[in-house]
Amino acid sequence: MELESKNLLAQKLEELKNIFPEIFDDGVINIDKFKTIFVPQSDEKSEHYSFTWSGKKECYQTIRQKSNATLKIDSSHSELDSQSNSNVFIEGDNLEVLKLLQTSYHKKIKMIYIDPPYNKDKDFVYKDTWGDTITNYLIQTDQLREEGYTSTKTSSTGRRHTNWLNMIYPRLWLSRNLLRDDGVIFVSIDDDEVHNLRKVMDEIYGEENFVANVIWEKKYSPANDAKWFSDNHDHILVYAKNKEIWRPNLLARTEEANARYKNLDNDPRGIWKASDLSVKTYSANTDYPITTPSGRVVNPPSGYSWRVSREKFNELVADSRIWFGQDGNNVPAIKRFLTDVQDGITPLTIWKYSDVGHNQEARQELNALFDGASYFDTPKPVRLIRRMLEIGSNANDEDIILDFFAGSGTTAHAVMELNQDDKKNGKRGNRKYILVQLPEAIESDKFKKISDITKDRIKRVIKKLDYKDGFKSYVLDASNFQVFKELKKRPNDSFDDIVKMLKMSIFTKNIFTQSAKEIDIVYEVGLKNGFSLSAKNESIKGEKYSFIKLYEENRAFYFCFADKVHTDIVTCIPTGAKLICFDKALDDSTKQNLREKLDLETL
Repeated sequence: MELESKNLLAQKLEELKNIFPEIFDDGVINIDKFKTIFVPQSDEKSEHYSFTWSGKKECYQTIRQKSNATLKIDSSHSELDSQSNSNVFIEGDNLEVLKLLQTSYHKKIKMIYIDPPYNKDKDFVYKDTWGDTITNYLIQTDQLREEGYTSTKTSSTGRRHTNWLNMIYPRLWLSRNLLRDDGVIFVSIDDDEVHNLRKVMDEIYGEENFVANVIWEKKYSPANDAKWFSDNHDHILVYAKNKEIWRPNLLARTEEANARYKNLDNDPRGIWKASDLSVKTYSANTDYPITTPSGRVVNPPSGYSWRVSREKFNELVADSRIWFGQDGNNVPAIKRFLTDVQDGITPLTIWKYSDVGHNQEARQELNALFDGASYFDTPKPVRLIRRMLEIGSNANDEDIILDFFAGSGTTAHAVMELNQDDKKNGKRGNRKYILVQLPEAIESDKFKKISDITKDRIKRVIKKLDYKDGFKSYVLDASNFQVFKELKKRPNDSFDDIVKMLKMSIFTKNIFTQSAKEIDIVYEVGLKNGFSLSAKNESIKGEKYSFIKLYEENRAFYFCFADKVHTDIVTCIPTGAKLICFDKALDDSTKQNLREKLDLETL
């Protein structure tokens, strides 16, 4: 069975090989051939624009390293962890988690929203140095000690921008693999790093897929004690996975927008508003005098012309589509009927707090949920995330929304609230969310870490909205397989060496860690072989054999943890089904017979 995360480099090389097979020799890129085809001779020695920093090469090394960690079911979450849940919350470092999601969620995510650290006055807890083993992650987050978890520090290393870039780059790179071709990502940031983030996004998502730099008015009043300017805005960078495919949804028309339409002449076609008949682009063919019903002669403003020809203008007059004012003396205008305009409003790049909320509103939302405590200085308001969901996801599809810097959990709140409202309006409202949050320490009498707050908020919103779908909760942890847990002791082993050691260990000791549970093994194997985290499980007890069935859609794995398995097991599961059992539970003859009748894999 595949027990590590996807080999991302091999995947990219295979894609490149399919497009440009001529640059490969025996499966390896021939750099000389690459240069011959793609680098003009005249440009080979010239200087090129590039965006780089100390540690960028190590970012690619971080991306290439496969994860042998796993996600274990959070046993403290049993009250909401029913089989029907398809939403997911994960406690753990998002770098490792993103690697673990590569197989099951490749091109499955419709929309990503993240609110990463703004790189103000704190060092990062995201120190990506644990490499091939999660043991270092558990040490760095103090999960191997009882007294607490790691926290941010208020010192500076002198490499502020570099550290931030080394943190954000691999995470954004991994995130792009998860987006559908018609997907979109929204990233919140402030002025400190927006310039660097824009360059990183251009490089990873492609400059051609930049959609917008949205300005969000995050405060409702100026900071009069500001030393220079009152900082009242944040940025939200928007990139499409493929801009040629993705289009934003139109926003619902507001009462204010509709109020601009009247019916001043009782036109039977309904309400309308007057639009300018002149255009700035001058054309002599459409520059002509117009006589109003009152007898006044008007011409286009200087340098302008009318937007229609004289013949078309006469047709519009005859069709009662030109408005000269109540007394027939105004400059002519075109009547735009509400029934003729599109069903919604094209999103703007400036979002006012009156439309999408501000930080104070976000704190008030948390206060209302947590009995007066907000726990966060600058949380995001629900209306802000709802605006992104309305633009980037569909009410009638089972779109998956990913937020791997979950923080206070606003994304989950917004998804549930919008789904609820959609259902009231006759839509399916079936979006799903995946949230990831690091177990970072927080000073609180009630909560030990931020991830506790995130999870608790989701529960409180479910109760408040009487939401019908809960969520499955997972915790990032070391592999259930003993051989991967001991990788730190053998850092130079190749994966082939590890497989050999795994096979040898079957005959000498238990291949699983002492804390391994059968259900955790089921989900570890399932996740690394393409099952989603919302896959269902079912315990099946027979007279001789017991199974755990992991299934979703038209796919199922049957896990049997019996110490001895015989050929009669074929009568217990469907013909051709995938059976997973211990290698040591089968003799050679049984193994051969089962492989003729079942899809057999062994551990």
